[in-house]
Amino acid sequence: MKVRTILLIFLSSMNLFAQHNLESYINSAYRNNPAIKEQKAQLNINNLQRELDYAQNSGFQMYMSANYLFVPYFNNKGGILSTNPDVNAIGYDIGITNGGLYSAQFNIEKNIFNGALLNALERQRMISAITAENNIELLKRDLRKQVTDQYLQTYSSFQLYKMSNELITYLTNQLKILGELVESGMAKQSDYLLLSVELENQKISINDYYSQFLSNLFELNSLCGIKDSSVVELEPVSLMLQSKKLSSAVLKKFELDSLAVENQQRVFETRYQPQVSLFFNTGLNAVELTNIQRKFGLSAGINFSLPIYDGNQRSITRQQVRVSIETINNYKSNFAILLDNQKSSALKKIESLKNNLENLSKQIESYNTIIKISEQELRQGQLSMIEYLTILKNFTDLKKNKIVAEINYQLEINNYNYWNY
Repeated sequence: MKVRTILLIFLSSMNLFAQHNLESYINSAYRNNPAIKEQKAQLNINNLQRELDYAQNSGFQMYMSANYLFVPYFNNKGGILSTNPDVNAIGYDIGITNGGLYSAQFNIEKNIFNGALLNALERQRMISAITAENNIELLKRDLRKQVTDQYLQTYSSFQLYKMSNELITYLTNQLKILGELVESGMAKQSDYLLLSVELENQKISINDYYSQFLSNLFELNSLCGIKDSSVVELEPVSLMLQSKKLSSAVLKKFELDSLAVENQQRVFETRYQPQVSLFFNTGLNAVELTNIQRKFGLSAGINFSLPIYDGNQRSITRQQVRVSIETINNYKSNFAILLDNQKSSALKKIESLKNNLENLSKQIESYNTIIKISEQELRQGQLSMIEYLTILKNFTDLKKNKIVAEINYQLEINNYNYWNY
């Protein structure tokens, strides 16, 4: 009686909550998934990278610098510090050191004629942004598969629970009728006890189904990032096979990897172009303390460099890029074969499961008639309780098998759609 009361409370409480469908759970998973949030954050970082690339490679660079160089001369008549040591002085060559250095300057530098580098960096950002967007699609693909699978498992456990509850209701009614027949001497006491035992067995089963349903539901909530312990009823699902797509986010990943490798080489090769920068500085620059207050000034100029030979690094890195792209293409070709095989396998399983469902539906339809006949034969004493319970058990197993087959059918459609994404 206590178990029945708990179950009745559970059934009545479920009506207080709105039904939840598959798409609502999938959308929650999209919103709450940390990996998707990370990729969206990467898009924002990528936008900021544009400003950073310009600042590092084309913007004005301003900085302060200060230097002091101490160059002593020993055995020098003019003293330990000098810009004109005598011939007997011991110390560094004056032509190298100028006797010392006192410097405090404000400097400005700017690279010019580096459009090729900026273009390569812009292309790098574009590839990075497209890659992040494609990664989001791939994450959504995986989440949709995982959430749909878990949703179907949860829905299946609830359907089994409902089936068991219906059976308990049916057995309870039959037990009541049989009890009246026993009192009137038209049925055996042993039959009543057998039916009572079966009813108790079903109460144990319904508790197991309910526990499994709750476990699956909480796992579904965790997968979707939902912090909710409410018991809800899930809406039925009827998945459809997706039509063939013209492009695949999975295969696009390999293309983006190839583009990233190629562009990395572009960035590398910009070092072989002429490097030109302008500079300007102002401040103190002196080699001796005498009249140092008059050594403030300024200077400006241009720096130019052009690599001539670096040990064939460009040729070597180009070969590395070709090998990397060839490897990526090999993986792409292999994965394309995997996709086709997985889809073909899923379609065959779907067809097989569909046939099984049709057969189970026919058997259940036939068993409905058998159950009605068996009830009459049981009341007329033409059928024993053991025989009746065996028929009822077979009927229950058929209904259970159909529920499982329906879910497996939906799971396989979901599997096909996952590989056809």
